[in-house]
Amino acid sequence: MSAAQAPVPTVAGEGDSRGGRRRGSGRLILISLLVPALAFAATLPPWVTAQVDTVLAQRQDIDVPGTTAAPAVSALALVALAGVLTVRIAGPVLRAVICAVIALAGVGMALTAVSVPLDPENAARTSVGQRTGAVGAGGDYAVHPWPWVCLVLAVGIVVMAVTLWRASRTWRSAGRRFERPGQRAAAAQETTPSAEQAPHARDIDAWDRLSRGEDPTA
Repeated sequence: MSAAQAPVPTVAGEGDSRGGRRRGSGRLILISLLVPALAFAATLPPWVTAQVDTVLAQRQDIDVPGTTAAPAVSALALVALAGVLTVRIAGPVLRAVICAVIALAGVGMALTAVSVPLDPENAARTSVGQRTGAVGAGGDYAVHPWPWVCLVLAVGIVVMAVTLWRASRTWRSAGRRFERPGQRAAAAQETTPSAEQAPHARDIDAWDRLSRGEDPTA
């Protein structure tokens, strides 16, 4: 009859703490995805409304969306979004690099967003030129609140990047996290000789001692 296998000792609360860390990192990733997604959505409405005269001396209102007034904001929002998607499966060193890229994307978004209220005529120049056929025609420019919304979200992206970097230092690497328990057991067995292999190893050692003229029974 085979001997009963001894139960594997476990540390109380270890599974709960690991599950809590996984749930906490999942919530952090979801929140971190929401911030750049909202920033990208904020570039879709009009940021500037220009009232200018056409070449026919007719007054015309032109709405300039954020994707045209500040195209870098939407592009950097996508960069931050992609960074958040990859930070969870990256290694420890690469996580720090990705978080730094996300933070730099947030700084670039903030600088680009605040430039629109400071110079709305320059931000609307491309759209005005296409619609009126004249460049630098003057006129009146009204700035909507969306650049300021993007500015706040850009600051949130920088804060989010720092939070991700601090939290990611306690995450396990993706290679160990996605490894199956059977694969871990097989790797451990490869380094430890089994009970069937031990007698065979002893026989080989005995023949080696005989070939050297030694007594293997000594």
